[in-house]
Amino acid sequence: MKWSDGKDVTADDVVWSMNSLLRVAKSNAIYVSAFKQIVGSEAVNGTNKVNMSGITSKGNVITIALKSPINTMIPVLAQFMILPKHVLADEDILKLDTNNYWKNPVVSGPYKVGTFSQGNFITLVPNDKFEGEKPKITEINVIVSSNLVADAKSGKLDYFTTNDPDTIRAMGAVSSFKGAPLQVLFYRYFVINPTTQFSSVKAREALKYGIDWNRLVPAVYPKLGKVINSGVTSGMPHHLTTIPSYKFDKAKAIALLKEAKFDFSKTVRLRTYNQTQPAVMILMTAVAQQMTDLGMKVEFLPFQGDATTELWTNRNYEIALKGLSAFNVGEWYSEYSNPATFEKLLGAQPGYAALNSRLLQATSIRETGKVLKELQTQEQADLYKLPMHLLQQYVYVSKRVSGTPTKWGNPLYVYQNNITSWSVN
Repeated sequence: MKWSDGKDVTADDVVWSMNSLLRVAKSNAIYVSAFKQIVGSEAVNGTNKVNMSGITSKGNVITIALKSPINTMIPVLAQFMILPKHVLADEDILKLDTNNYWKNPVVSGPYKVGTFSQGNFITLVPNDKFEGEKPKITEINVIVSSNLVADAKSGKLDYFTTNDPDTIRAMGAVSSFKGAPLQVLFYRYFVINPTTQFSSVKAREALKYGIDWNRLVPAVYPKLGKVINSGVTSGMPHHLTTIPSYKFDKAKAIALLKEAKFDFSKTVRLRTYNQTQPAVMILMTAVAQQMTDLGMKVEFLPFQGDATTELWTNRNYEIALKGLSAFNVGEWYSEYSNPATFEKLLGAQPGYAALNSRLLQATSIRETGKVLKELQTQEQADLYKLPMHLLQQYVYVSKRVSGTPTKWGNPLYVYQNNITSWSVN
């Protein structure tokens, strides 16, 4: 097996990549949580070159020693991206996410970058060093689309995914495309900055009662949005049935705010990074109005910078809308104890860290259910995140494309999509 530059893919690449994930400034919580359970992980950080003692290799055999069993390790390793050590070992690991490598990455899959035009398009071409089935499509253009429906009708697009209700509704009339729902666990929720006038949990609880979620979500996302009050939503296994339904009650919300000694003189900065989606802006505008009806001064604006920096570094907000396309329900809870994200806002969360560790180590349905119920109880006690709704996503593919899978997966994660078998008529 070779990289696209002709070098061999080696066990050393795997070992280096796994250690590097614990050094980088930004990484997915599912990897961090899993790899922290490897022996010696606590010694690895972005300022040293110490490797995990629990990862060793001999020839092409890699051995991983765990501190305890981890029920997600195999699926996580199936997702994990192996990077070329010979290309990146001398780069600044703390700035890997902005490295020029990503403009023309050395890869091991069926396609590689042909042309990269920042902010415009990426052209993918077959990787001639790929040793698997050769792809039938000789060029893939990845473009930025400001109007998915118009571009689909004109032939500029052959494939895209969306959860925008207006787009989904309009695509029903585009006969040249076929659509399918995706089984994706996509959460939308409010992140609350607890260092502001929402320092009291009662002030945060007031938002659950003071905004009419059961009216707004179905109105904006008919047949697509499902109101939720927990990371383990109603209908899921292990949902905690004692969680309140938070039926709209304006009087109760105002009473909770007064009990929390909420400072109504201060402006509540309500923010989003989804300003290109009309449905989001409609929903958030309605939310801002209902918060105003509670007596709050509300300033609703989109973030100016990138979402990661605005949420976790700048933190110039009281409430921010966030989305999460989760690998599993455990990823929802692992956010609370992620040092790269929520712990920057909340401070260290040893309680959540301990529960998340137990969830990872659970080897029975009974133990998994027990820990998930404890996590839900803790989440309701804190209300650091306010779950709003799940959102159904759809994939659309031009009928001139054949060879696509019969069952689609989450496009943000690796799954068998048979891309080498796709062809364009």
